[in-house]
Amino acid sequence: MPPAFALHGSPPVGRHHPTDTLPSIAGSDRIVRQTESAWTSLKPTLERVIGQIQAKSVLEIGAGRHPFFSMEEAQRLGFRLTINDIDAAELDYAPRGFDHLVLDVAQDVDRRLLDGHAFDLIFSRMVFEHVKDARKAWTNLHDLLAPGGVGFAFVPTLYSPPFVLNRLLPDDLTGRALRLMDRTRNDKEIPKFPAYYDACRASETRLRPFLKEIGFSEALVVPFYGTPYFPRIPVLRQVFRAFDMLCTRHDLRTFASYAYIIARK
Repeated sequence: MPPAFALHGSPPVGRHHPTDTLPSIAGSDRIVRQTESAWTSLKPTLERVIGQIQAKSVLEIGAGRHPFFSMEEAQRLGFRLTINDIDAAELDYAPRGFDHLVLDVAQDVDRRLLDGHAFDLIFSRMVFEHVKDARKAWTNLHDLLAPGGVGFAFVPTLYSPPFVLNRLLPDDLTGRALRLMDRTRNDKEIPKFPAYYDACRASETRLRPFLKEIGFSEALVVPFYGTPYFPRIPVLRQVFRAFDMLCTRHDLRTFASYAYIIARK
């Protein structure tokens, strides 16, 4: 039987210097803000956050059968990882040894499942775009975090052209187009779910008040530029390359492609 969620105790977080800010904790000045770097810098960035806040208890939202960290990596970095999904059967396929937590982050959370436990870091990758109610999801993250804990969401953002189309067009049409470009995007490997992009933006001006209203003390948004998918289509390649260069040069966050949204309780 895979391990169910169990209370392991949550040590105080925020043992970094009290004047440290989220940009220094996340090392945002070291992140190359291009589309491909959104993926390649994700694990180093999370590892830095884990080290900076000395996280011992970490929750991955929407991990399913593919946790982002291996058991060996978690042990090396000194934290215990709990993996989450709304479907318990998905977690049954995950590697052995992780704690499991079955819940929908956008619905009411039964705190009895946690027995008073709180997490030092809660992160997700390409999950929050599928959440209809981002305020509820971020409120749940805030409630599940220990004081000083960090919530981290890696999301595609509006109004990057491919994601605008994905939002507006029928799912069966966008699903077929995605499978033509990426054979792994199928129901058995990486299924495609409806996307809503609620609060999936790259603008701190927009997101900081939203997150502070929820109760977070600090918020950081790291944008990434470069149009995904379209550069593979020859007719559009040159047009969108010029568009991407313009957005990157002038930091036009409205048209960023991805973002790290990071908030501290």
